Amino acid sequence: MNTGFRGPSIPFRSIHHLIQSVLSQLNFSFYRHQPIRADFSGGQITSDAGLLPLRAFDQRHGLTRELAQHLRDPRQGGRVRHSSLSLLRQRVYQIVAGYEDANDADRLRHDPAFQLLADQPLGQPLSSQPTLSRWENMPSARELIGAHDGGLDAFVRLCGKQVRQRGEILLDVDSTDDPTYGQQQLSFFNGAYNQHMYHPLLIFERHTGCLLAARLRRGTASSHARIVPLLLRILRRLLREFPGVTIRLRADAGFAFPVLYKFCEFFGIHYTIGIPANVVFRRRTAAQQRRLARRYRRTHLPQRSFTSFRHRARTWPRLRRIVAKAEHSATGTNLRFLVSNCPGRSAQVFRFYNERGECENRIEEFKNGFHADRLSCHRFLANAFRLLLHTFAYNLVNLFRLHLPPALRSAQIETLRTQLFKIGARVRHTARCVRIHLASGWPFQSLFQTVARLGDTS
Repeated sequence: MNTGFRGPSIPFRSIHHLIQSVLSQLNFSFYRHQPIRADFSGGQITSDAGLLPLRAFDQRHGLTRELAQHLRDPRQGGRVRHSSLSLLRQRVYQIVAGYEDANDADRLRHDPAFQLLADQPLGQPLSSQPTLSRWENMPSARELIGAHDGGLDAFVRLCGKQVRQRGEILLDVDSTDDPTYGQQQLSFFNGAYNQHMYHPLLIFERHTGCLLAARLRRGTASSHARIVPLLLRILRRLLREFPGVTIRLRADAGFAFPVLYKFCEFFGIHYTIGIPANVVFRRRTAAQQRRLARRYRRTHLPQRSFTSFRHRARTWPRLRRIVAKAEHSATGTNLRFLVSNCPGRSAQVFRFYNERGECENRIEEFKNGFHADRLSCHRFLANAFRLLLHTFAYNLVNLFRLHLPPALRSAQIETLRTQLFKIGARVRHTARCVRIHLASGWPFQSLFQTVARLGDTS
């Protein structure tokens, strides 16, 4: 009979974790007070717990759920491990957090924060990169159009009150380049940009910052290609939802397209669009240029003046207003022209047009902050869907920050990640709830507590 002492039994799994902890232990000796020991046995820890208020805001307004309803799922129901809604949330929140590549999914599928954001049971891995890539290749062109309409629905619901109070919708239209690599469908060489690329078309609403439309186009598309059909789809909804609200539109000279002028005039839109200089415009402003040159020779100070005149090109059915700005300095005379149906003095029209620089800031954030240029799929439709996902991630954050304290309503995504989204936390799953222990030394605790109430529906 064995009468030796037997201590308390230790589960094999605990012994295994203990051995792994000892083997992976790291030692640091720079701290003169005590030795430092580090290992990877901290449990469920995440660096993105600050996304929880954004997810609560999303849940309160049904944003991702509404978008997912426009995407069919042809997979066999009994074999589906990750629903389209779960895949959508996983992809969108990874983009918001700065993990813009689908490959990042393989590294984040075990992250507890992203499992919570995707409404996945804790401990159950999220989808892998191959699953996300197959999902991105599923939507048809019709579904993408419906999903864009879903984004417009969110703008109407969440910004409708603000639009009615202001009495104006201001559309900033622009295009941007998206370099491509390899054999991607409809990727062509664009001489203006001197590269192989796609040429997305973007329409922002200036006052709210919302991206109302983002259409992917072939690389050789002109700046104004497909602008009228896209505007028509947006305007029908806006005119129906906001009767009596003034709609204005701004665009650069790449959109100097007579059909666009006629379209805006038909729908009563106040437009201001850059237009290239020509011989007729220079002749009409010759006297203005001479006056500025004489004044510069007399004062040796830079000179500027504004004027406007009526002009009718051969292809135009009517006279239109041309607004001119002339500047004279040591480098000579600089002329800029606009075509516009907006009332007001010429200087005011140019000031209004120059404010479209804010659109450039939005594009910079969309491309660089949300990495909307990561369109690396082979199929054109899959890349169009990726552009839609980045558009939705941008709009989700933009709608969210409209409800933030005033100091953060103009903050770009990098600032929001630093001050709000990137918070270290330990996630503990108990029998009664999921506890998230946020970092005690987080310097923006009061901001987080304020923002967390945005999604409170109690």
